[in-house]
Amino acid sequence: MLRRRQQGVSLIELMVGISIVAFLLAAGMPSFTRWLQDAQNRAAAESLLNGLQLARMESLRRNAQVNFTLTDKDGKVAWTVGCKAPHADCPAAIQSRSAREAGEGPRLGVNKDVLAPPIPPGTFDAALEPGSGLLASVTFDSLGRAPGAGNGKDITRIDVTNPRQANARRYVVTINVGGQVRMCDPALALAKDPQGCS
Repeated sequence: MLRRRQQGVSLIELMVGISIVAFLLAAGMPSFTRWLQDAQNRAAAESLLNGLQLARMESLRRNAQVNFTLTDKDGKVAWTVGCKAPHADCPAAIQSRSAREAGEGPRLGVNKDVLAPPIPPGTFDAALEPGSGLLASVTFDSLGRAPGAGNGKDITRIDVTNPRQANARRYVVTINVGGQVRMCDPALALAKDPQGCS
């Protein structure tokens, strides 16, 4: 009668396999961390973009002035959309986002300098300091325009950075006088990529 020889993995083979897996995980961890921070910054920028577009659409829908206000002085992603002159048909808080929803990584810096077209190359090379220019807002009129963005009174630029991860991707959200809101990546040239800033 033939006996079947038992097959299996020796202890040495198991240890070599575990070592290889551990090495690959250690090598991939910095890339994964950066990817995670990039994703958080993009989600924060998209939240701002959505809030600004909501404010503009509500100003058109309600035929009233609607504010988009950044509500966290430390630069966390928190905002409120509401009517400038609240009344029964136009509440003071239409929608808001709290700082807890955005996580601890992304931080905002705000500028009110007028961005006259065409925006010269290099305008967005230096990131705004997280927390700078806050608390701030932009008002959309009943035609969906942002007249305060043309005279230095309202937000024209919001930078989304991550102070904990210096090499995380930075995003910029801009608002012009006509009410156009745009998200871009300052690391890309606009002439070569439509996602670029200038």
